[in-house]
Amino acid sequence: MAKRQKRVFILGGGAALGAHHVGALKLLEERGIVPDTIIGSSIGCINACCYGSGGVARLETAWKEFSSLPRIFSPSLRHNPLHASPLELEFVLLNLSRGRGEMHGKRDCADWRELRTIARAGYAIPLLFPPIQFRGDWYVDGGFAWNIPLDRAIDLGATEIYLLAPIASQLPYRSRFRTFAGFAQRFIDVMWRTIGNAGYLYARMEGGRFHGVPVTVIEPGEQWSGFGPLAIFNAYPRKNRNLMGAGYRDAKRALAARRRAEASGRSARRRGGHAAETPAEAAEGAPDAGKTVSLHGSETDPDS
Repeated sequence: MAKRQKRVFILGGGAALGAHHVGALKLLEERGIVPDTIIGSSIGCINACCYGSGGVARLETAWKEFSSLPRIFSPSLRHNPLHASPLELEFVLLNLSRGRGEMHGKRDCADWRELRTIARAGYAIPLLFPPIQFRGDWYVDGGFAWNIPLDRAIDLGATEIYLLAPIASQLPYRSRFRTFAGFAQRFIDVMWRTIGNAGYLYARMEGGRFHGVPVTVIEPGEQWSGFGPLAIFNAYPRKNRNLMGAGYRDAKRALAARRRAEASGRSARRRGGHAAETPAEAAEGAPDAGKTVSLHGSETDPDS
């Protein structure tokens, strides 16, 4: 019996950079690529709920209207079809009581109130929002624990994964640092991109696949890289529109790169050889392109 197809979207955290998700989701929806399951982390929890409640149209409206994360929106779940819909939702939470990252899903919630509680816990960024109590334990934003849970997508039975990562994994090259402050900022930038993307930066990818499952990574280019309080936590209409536009273009490039890689692989197999180009290599030549596999996908030594 053929394995049931299951498409899993992972919406990674990135605070105000979450507007990038909207453009990417719009392009995917236009291509007929919609999720069976969404795993959300941090801002991805909000976007997942909003998408599940009213699709891309509702997401676009929401991001065009709000202007700062402390005044963040959240769709009402009281009279919302989301809880009863077939779309599976899972959120990454950091359990402060037990000191560990955890996954909590819609299927585990008894009613819309519990779904609302875990959704709120998912974006409870420390210092910006208070911790949320759920079933006796205290929770906050899980992005600090497990922002890109590729392994969880495999556990859920994914046959295809789309990773929407709003934190750019590529930083512009710096040949020297004139001041200590510049060195410190660079260190923070590297830590931010590493924590935000560790789930796939160091994943064992082979030919754009993780445990045999094809993965398409859609992320912003270098112009959106680095960490800064205003860049990360401040959102305003013009910036949101620019990020949504970038998400749309990056998704388009990522899909084109995957098609080229798959065509190259088929051609190589017909010749009796091996694929000459991985999705990451195919995306390399496109300016500002979102990468389609782990940075280490073609470099991992299985014997190391």
